[in-house]
Amino acid sequence: MIEYSSDDDDRNFLQKYGWYFIILFITIHYLKRNVFMPILSERQRKQNYKQATDPQRVAILQEQMIKVRLEQQRQAELKSNEAKEQKKLKKIQRLKETKVDQPLGKTNVGGGHRLGSGDDPGSSSTSNRNSSSSTSSYNPLMPSTGHAGPSYRPSRRSRPGGGG
Repeated sequence: MIEYSSDDDDRNFLQKYGWYFIILFITIHYLKRNVFMPILSERQRKQNYKQATDPQRVAILQEQMIKVRLEQQRQAELKSNEAKEQKKLKKIQRLKETKVDQPLGKTNVGGGHRLGSGDDPGSSSTSNRNSSSSTSSYNPLMPSTGHAGPSYRPSRRSRPGGGG
């Protein structure tokens, strides 16, 4: 009598039907990924949309949104009013800083003197201007004197760094 062990039976079964199981698992995986998952995701999307557009939920959210927007509008108006006040205060402060005190009895309505032209307001500013322009050291051929200013420097060209 020949005895069969369960290991031999299992091995024979797998040898005979193993490729069918592999094909079955590949087919199930393919169907799951390409057929069932799209159907389930579409069903889930429709259910989520239905819940999101529920009239009771939308009404509650709409009321909350109105409350939030009114609060945002109130805060924006407060900030705007504060900014206007700050702007007015700065303008008043600038006017106070830039206002020049005139000596009593002297008002220069049409022709005031140039600031920095000297202590005597009656001296002509044209004589000061002419004397400064005659001593000017402007030379158009020298880029360090004049409009380009001493800060002009041509760009530094770099040489290619190769081994040598």
